[in-house]
Amino acid sequence: MSAATAGLGTQDLHVHTTMSDGKLTLDEVVGLSRERGVRVGIADHVSSRQKAFIPAERVPAYLDALDGADVFRAGEFCWADTLWHTLPDEVMARFDYRIGSNHGFWMPDGRVYSPWWPVLHPEFDVRPDQLMDIMVANLCDLVRTMPIQIAGHSTFLPAGLRRLEDDALAWWTEEREDRYVEALAESGVALEISSRYRLPHHRLLRKAREAGVRFSLGSDGHGEEQVARLEWAVEAAQRAGVTDADLFVPERRA
Repeated sequence: MSAATAGLGTQDLHVHTTMSDGKLTLDEVVGLSRERGVRVGIADHVSSRQKAFIPAERVPAYLDALDGADVFRAGEFCWADTLWHTLPDEVMARFDYRIGSNHGFWMPDGRVYSPWWPVLHPEFDVRPDQLMDIMVANLCDLVRTMPIQIAGHSTFLPAGLRRLEDDALAWWTEEREDRYVEALAESGVALEISSRYRLPHHRLLRKAREAGVRFSLGSDGHGEEQVARLEWAVEAAQRAGVTDADLFVPERRA
């Protein structure tokens, strides 16, 4: 399927392989995507933050491997890692697109707070709204600063916040939504609709569409049960009025 004719559900732009923390090899992902009729973008983690991720010295070999496959060549970069600052321009230019994700948030004192921590740091137990404001500020900086085309699973909420209140709208107030949507619209970065995490919520998606934000659909697939499975993302996009014309559509670079 050519990129020019891509539509809702025909491209999964966020897939992982065993080159980082996925469970399937590149060949297995390609075979599965053909079987399911969905073209994929390989976006393995490019970061020095975890041992399973791809560090700077392995990026050229990673891109070499993707050159020979019928996939889009992408990478998922971590906001809280400095690696995306340091890769040479000629290496960055080899990606068909790049994803920036909120695997960590910068605190005002320079520490990094992970949204995957199971409990809140004690200092935020009594002021969780302050943590949410810091996270939203980080997201706005992420899309305005990183050299990316897609913001991955960006509205993910820490488990500690969800334990206090499971309704996403309690944390994603209209004011916070408006700040983030404005940053997305100004930056031109596409908002990922994630089937894995079932994000973002409907109100934010609708606001983003009305603001002219572009979208991408991604499984964030790490295994056979996830890769090229976009049913939730397609349904969420359609409910928010997202059409093929609103999609970010990558081009395979020469």
